[in-house]
Amino acid sequence: MSNYVCRYPDGVAGIALLLIRVGYAFVAFGAVAALPAGSGATNFLYVAAALIAMCLVVGLATRAAALVLGVTAAVALVGASPIQQLLLAGHVGGCAAIVLIGAGAFSIDARRHGRRVIHLQTKTPDRGADD
Repeated sequence: MSNYVCRYPDGVAGIALLLIRVGYAFVAFGAVAALPAGSGATNFLYVAAALIAMCLVVGLATRAAALVLGVTAAVALVGASPIQQLLLAGHVGGCAAIVLIGAGAFSIDARRHGRRVIHLQTKTPDRGADD
């Protein structure tokens, strides 16, 4: 049995992860927009939501950003109405999927932490091989 591990899926799966990340970037702003306007913490929350959304869209520290967004949605479950609780539970599940799967191949994380393939030549010039 072969062991196939794909840390950063590409192709259709990578595009799907990109679309999920962009969708949850909008969720980050939607969570802040639901807060009452005028509070002093609202400006800080908009900046935090923008930072999380930017990280999700470009795929930088994606797992950490999705974890923060998922924890925030889980905390928001407490004071939500029953319909909102269902939506927030779905968002928590989606964020958990991003945390477990990762950002996909179309991300900065894949460029920074992706696998590097090293090809070793069987007969190098120092071992007496002809070029």
